[in-house]
Amino acid sequence: DGNEKKSIHFSNREFSEWLAQKLLARFKSIKGWEQSEPIKLGSWARGELCPRSDFDVLFVGSEEKTRLVVEKLNEIGLKLRHRFPENIGDWTAGVQAFDILALKNAEAVIEKTNIKKFEQIEKINALGASFSRSLLKAMVKERKARAQRFDSIANFLEPNVKYGAGGLRDLEQGLQVLALFPERFSQIDHVLNVLNYYKNFYLTIRQKLQLLGGSDVLVAELQGEISQWLGYKNRTDFMWQVELGL
Repeated sequence: DGNEKKSIHFSNREFSEWLAQKLLARFKSIKGWEQSEPIKLGSWARGELCPRSDFDVLFVGSEEKTRLVVEKLNEIGLKLRHRFPENIGDWTAGVQAFDILALKNAEAVIEKTNIKKFEQIEKINALGASFSRSLLKAMVKERKARAQRFDSIANFLEPNVKYGAGGLRDLEQGLQVLALFPERFSQIDHVLNVLNYYKNFYLTIRQKLQLLGGSDVLVAELQGEISQWLGYKNRTDFMWQVELGL
């Protein structure tokens, strides 16, 4: 009911932090990486890394050093998604609404880069209500397209815990809407408890699923093993809880 969720602890955050430490260690093994001034985006910045996650980085330092760093990261097999600002003075130039929003949750790897990041966040905040409305429209459009893609009995039996209806992408967007339009909502503690509970629940499932060799789809052959690992009596009870949350 959203209240007992406060007392239930999942270990996904600790595991994500462990993955992040390992990732950063490999990052720091590359000579000259500081000059590239990397900024964490997406799941890395939110503390939600999974074993098969891509990691998103905005580089705001030396373009020459960035090119070398990216080459080395690709050589060691890390799944990097990166970009360099079109305009170093305005990181929102030529950037889609979702990527602008990602900057608000970004985290600089190097302390000195934080000053640049805070300056850019002030510019984003100055975009005001019109930006928030345009972002909401983009969310609705993306969500509808994704809902059509995963609207099938196959997804019901083997749900995609990231992109499927009610999964991690939808949960993250729900939390973003609450943050973008706080004046539209009141007494949202209960809602936040439920959304965050299921977000942690699905992150834990996704991590275990990927450790077992899966991806984002909770396939039938792994449902039983994950249900036992989580302590459910049987697979049916586990999948009932999964579908209830979705």
